[in-house]
Amino acid sequence: MRLDTLKWNDHTFRQLSKEAKLIYCFLEAHCSTAGFLQADESDIANGIGLERRSGLNPFGNIVVLAMEELEDSDFIVRGDHDFILIKVTHKKRAHGKLKVSDKAKDYYRVGMLKSGMQIAVLKKINSTCQCFSKEVILEEFEAYFEVLERGVFHEVLR
Repeated sequence: MRLDTLKWNDHTFRQLSKEAKLIYCFLEAHCSTAGFLQADESDIANGIGLERRSGLNPFGNIVVLAMEELEDSDFIVRGDHDFILIKVTHKKRAHGKLKVSDKAKDYYRVGMLKSGMQIAVLKKINSTCQCFSKEVILEEFEAYFEVLERGVFHEVLR
């Protein structure tokens, strides 16, 4: 997966700690097309190369604090069963770059349907929707709900 280089121009992203930036890049590189990843703090620590330390908290607070920072900055949402939603990832993957204007959002909605990408994303939404609040799913995947029939979504989201 190619990382989003435009993220480095984002003022909020630049304000993050270097640990939070590193973890965000790891999460973005390893998440599904829809932006979901199932990983706990130890998986993330191992993935970014932190060595296991002895003691009560073997990874220190680095990963925990960075994850809280990412969640507080609205880059990720943590769900049940160690699921993480890396926000707007599905939109970037649909076109290879981040779309921000209303005109671009309309283009995205049409392009999403034509690309066939919605099938992979729909499968992930349907398989993980019970790990997140309905509000989180509806907000993040608003374009899918606007252009597709509700019948294709998991019963929790109808």
